[in-house]
Amino acid sequence: MPNHTYYYKILETAPPTPLPETLPTTALDAKDGFIHLSTAQQTPVTANLFFKDFTKLWILKLRVKDLDGEVKFPEELPGCPHVHDSKLGLGKRNVETVIVVERDEKADWGSVEELKHLED
Repeated sequence: MPNHTYYYKILETAPPTPLPETLPTTALDAKDGFIHLSTAQQTPVTANLFFKDFTKLWILKLRVKDLDGEVKFPEELPGCPHVHDSKLGLGKRNVETVIVVERDEKADWGSVEELKHLED
């Protein structure tokens, strides 16, 4: 497995401020039964694939060491870690920061400066 300090969770709406102990589960995560995340390099790609209709996103920068559950990298999606069997979910104990990113409607998420400089 790749060695990462951070993974990222893309949200289409702002998380509560201050962050609670546990954030609500996204509809996709609830449906699939695991938490969908991205590596730094994969985050703009994921945003382009699944959030192309949005011009503003909230990115949770997550400390890998503070995630519970089993992290799996699907063979077909090597830059998309999935957290299975998390008891604690995502929240203030594992979110380093919330990054708000915006783009012009005609721009690609890969052109957004904040997404170019995410830490691994």
